[in-house]
Amino acid sequence: MSLKTTFTRREIAMLGANVGVASVAASALSWAGPAQAQEARAMLGHFPSANQQNFSKATGSMQKALGANVKIDFISVSAGPQILTAMAANNMDACNMGSSPMIVGFAQGLPVSMVYMHKVVKDSECLVVRNDAGIKELKDLKGKKIGCPFNTSAHFGILSAMKIAGLSAADVTLVNLRPDTIPAAWQRKEIDGAYIWHPVLLSLEKDNGTTIFKTGDLMARGALIFDGLVARDTFKKQHPDLLLAYLKEIDRINTIYRTKPDDVVDVMAPFLQAPREVLSLVVRTTHTITPKEMLTEAWMGAPGARDSGILRAIRDQAEFLRSTDQLRSVPSDFSKFVDSSFVARMV
Repeated sequence: MSLKTTFTRREIAMLGANVGVASVAASALSWAGPAQAQEARAMLGHFPSANQQNFSKATGSMQKALGANVKIDFISVSAGPQILTAMAANNMDACNMGSSPMIVGFAQGLPVSMVYMHKVVKDSECLVVRNDAGIKELKDLKGKKIGCPFNTSAHFGILSAMKIAGLSAADVTLVNLRPDTIPAAWQRKEIDGAYIWHPVLLSLEKDNGTTIFKTGDLMARGALIFDGLVARDTFKKQHPDLLLAYLKEIDRINTIYRTKPDDVVDVMAPFLQAPREVLSLVVRTTHTITPKEMLTEAWMGAPGARDSGILRAIRDQAEFLRSTDQLRSVPSDFSKFVDSSFVARMV
């Protein structure tokens, strides 16, 4: 499969439709603005939570890392498909995203690549059910309605959980809901459960909910679920030093998350105007690894690797997505989409 380097507006809209986010295509197109003369620009996506990108924004550390002559646009996103649409429109340079939407982007030939392991998803995304829904274990999902944002790692998680329980797509009604709409649907009892991440997960647990399955439970079955940092190939080629500086700063922040989580909460609580309990949970369920670990065969592998833990996970997940009709076709080789050369420069 050859990679396209440009996309028409119609193709961008189709990409959004294919991954369930046609409505954001127009807004993605509106993000672009003229770069200032003789000034480099970095359009960095981030989710609206206590993540590493927001920490860099709150402390001003990313601007310092990239340099005063770089114009940084921080772009808030809510789900992976939105990132794909923005990148297809050349309106986002780098962002973290779950493995499922990332694979969708790869399969559709989007000119992007994974350049860093953002985190391993273990207990930050889970299946939570209402205590009055009569669901005690996975097999009890039959005949129930479960909400989740489609084409995300949470969507993959619920489909995998159903498969473990021997349930087919016809046995459970999956409802495509944005994260911010799930609590209202939960309170109206329009859904019996949800597969979602924090902080929504915590709010549902507090509102008569119980978690019965974690994405990390899939690891024992050989399924590695992760978030990767994805960069547009054009940005990677035109501004390699900026991308490397960006990744080094994320890596520095990861160390703070691992060793000084309370310090992160101290920064993020006033910045996000969010309860410390919620932020602490988000920070402590952010599981990261070092660049040295990323370069091992178990993870991304050395530059040019054609068989690594990440590549095997991508291939397996892609086949699963095709079997559930979320992908029309699967590339024969994903190695060109995983670039560990920047990580190698960090060791």
